[in-house]
Amino acid sequence: MHKIETYSYVGPLALGSVVAHHCAAAGLFAVKGGADIELLGETLGGDNLALLVKLIGKNQLQLKGNNTPQGRQTIGKSLLKFLRQEQGLSPLGSWGSLVGVRPTKLFHKKWDDLGSSQAARETIGQQYEVSQEKLALLEKIAILQRPYLLISQKNDRQVSLYGGIPFCQTRCLYCSFPYGLIGDYLRLSTFLQTYKQDIGHMQGLLRQYDLQVDALYLGGGTPTVLSDSDFTDWLVAMKQLLINQESCEFTVEAGRPDSITEAKLQAMVRAGVTRISLNPQTMQDFILRAIGRGHRASDILAIYKKVRKQTDFQINMDFIAGLPGQSMAAMKENAQHIGNLLPDNVTVHTLTLKKGSLLYTSPLRRDLPDESEVQIMTTFMRDYLHKLGYVPYYVYRQQYMRGHLENIGYTRPGAVCRYNIHIMEERQPLLSMGPGSSSKWMRAPDYRQQKMYMPKDVDTYIDTIGTLLAKRAKQSQTFWEE
Repeated sequence: MHKIETYSYVGPLALGSVVAHHCAAAGLFAVKGGADIELLGETLGGDNLALLVKLIGKNQLQLKGNNTPQGRQTIGKSLLKFLRQEQGLSPLGSWGSLVGVRPTKLFHKKWDDLGSSQAARETIGQQYEVSQEKLALLEKIAILQRPYLLISQKNDRQVSLYGGIPFCQTRCLYCSFPYGLIGDYLRLSTFLQTYKQDIGHMQGLLRQYDLQVDALYLGGGTPTVLSDSDFTDWLVAMKQLLINQESCEFTVEAGRPDSITEAKLQAMVRAGVTRISLNPQTMQDFILRAIGRGHRASDILAIYKKVRKQTDFQINMDFIAGLPGQSMAAMKENAQHIGNLLPDNVTVHTLTLKKGSLLYTSPLRRDLPDESEVQIMTTFMRDYLHKLGYVPYYVYRQQYMRGHLENIGYTRPGAVCRYNIHIMEERQPLLSMGPGSSSKWMRAPDYRQQKMYMPKDVDTYIDTIGTLLAKRAKQSQTFWEE
């Protein structure tokens, strides 16, 4: 069987995104020359589209559909089926031909349009050939989320805020984000001064438009990679955004235990943080070393114990299924740690192989578990967490996921992270600060978005901050005044 890992596409733009999404769902990367499979798109008479599929040693295959969302979807579904069959897999996985990042966002829209969750479930099942198992998951999550979304539907001045620090101590093997290593950046003090200007401007927007902050999430990168004094100063500035805000969820992502000090922990307590993310990814030291993490499993256990003893924070933890050298025994060990610790939230990620990651060209890529093994791991974690009383409350998917699977966030009853719901379902305005972040303005009934992206490059963020803040102010004025 010919191994298919790359593709090239030439043809009309109308088919380009369809090809990209469905090839990515099959784990194929785009290249300009020497591709394993060539895809040639063309526009036919009557505004119809055709996609010619050329694979070495195979007869050419032509897929046709009209130039409508439904017609393009038909071509995409047929392409995905063909690719998976050529890879020796089932024609469609449990998600069928549904390739979007936010499947519950689609479910909520269908629910709105059709009037019931049952109708949404039936329509998505028929349209995308999604399995009953995944449809049940979507419906269960959507029912849990619905009360949170209805609050946003009635009040477009309730917002979530995001602030990101674009630095880490080391680069994880699987990471494709453009984060730099903090030890390599020479303008850190200038960056932090610029960031305070960003925060001050955000504070002005909150006052000007009488906005209520539902959730503030500080992510990255790794925010706790900053020095004790820099982290404390940044956190104090962030706290100013929550003056006169009642019952705001305040989360700090502190994924690496080796970056959390006593001083940072106490700074979070003083600032009124309500939730912290401690992300081990896995609890086997040999895998942690292989993927470039700078901590050991014992470090996670130690910091978890300290957080529970010294704070009232709710705790989120992330684990990844499909890491190099990971076995079912390792996943069961991860589950045992969860059972002993009982964090408030657990997110089970499926490894995503990205072209921009070190893993893409690493010899360790040969040690990745295959699709069936990863599926067994995620199913085991699901069943184990259910027995512990956890329920799924958000789900999202990414291109190039192992096994065409998903990431699922599980929560203990009453402990949902509201920010995670809102960032996935995109029904509440999100205002953001820091390089690489995005602001989105939206409201009922159609939730059409206005977007603004901060530059990913830190120097560009610093050097153009005045223009960026003026643009954010203008878009806020357009949304809340016009």
